Amino acid sequence: MITDLNSNEVRSICKEKLESLEYWLRRLVNDKLSESFGDYFNYIDNKGNRLIKESVVSSIEKRIEKEPERYSRKVDAILLTDAIEIICNPRFYNTFFKESLKFAFPEGRDEARTFMLRLIDLRHRLAHANPINMHQAEQIICYSGDIIESLKEYYRKDNMNSEYNVPLILKVADSFGNVFFRNQLHDMNGGVFGELQNEPKCNLWPGDTLTIEIEVDPSFNPREYIVKWNPGITFSEPIPNGCKAVLKITTKQICQQLGIGCWVITNNDWHRINGRYDDSLLLFYKVLPLR
Repeated sequence: MITDLNSNEVRSICKEKLESLEYWLRRLVNDKLSESFGDYFNYIDNKGNRLIKESVVSSIEKRIEKEPERYSRKVDAILLTDAIEIICNPRFYNTFFKESLKFAFPEGRDEARTFMLRLIDLRHRLAHANPINMHQAEQIICYSGDIIESLKEYYRKDNMNSEYNVPLILKVADSFGNVFFRNQLHDMNGGVFGELQNEPKCNLWPGDTLTIEIEVDPSFNPREYIVKWNPGITFSEPIPNGCKAVLKITTKQICQQLGIGCWVITNNDWHRINGRYDDSLLLFYKVLPLR
């Protein structure tokens, strides 16, 4: 019960809920519009009309220009306000978004717009250190929760229509500030890999600590799978299961191509890749000797 928490704890929960909502709405916008229009930010129809308003695209581009290392894709620079404007656009809602949001908003676009717009002021209050009362906190938690659950259910059903209904790695980030989404990595026998050994800014030396964190499709319950890390033979200590790996680099890891990998393994009695695991990630780094 949030009534048992202090104000800082309540604000933290609300911020986390809104950040999660933004993630899910970005995913929905990107999945639906890219599927039909490709580069939907720059799409112009045969009458010269833009799909996304020029003012929205301009704001996104300015955010990326200001913080290029923070945003690896334009969709990642979409704010909650932008996402709501795009989703609730009467040209888009019924065609692209109604099905995925019908659990939260059975009455359709007008209902979705009314309740989602209520979150904008609350988000601004949190972002600018303004107070929120208990009712407003409950609004954030309940409204966001309903939308997220609706999207999770939609993606669960969508996954079940695929040949293999298994959780995939959607995103990976490391302690160098790199952030990669699945479509930015290379395919490897059904899994994905990334090559960072030729990026000078990603060089490692003995004494460094490397962290790698993955994000598995959140429409799957984490109890349905484990994430098992494979650091190779040069690391003497095993890496605990989980979405985050912390590795202490020593002289034993000095090489031109150090591979760090992980597997996603479901609780099923069958597995998508080689009958052993359901998804995989492999990242390569260069470890240099101390001079």
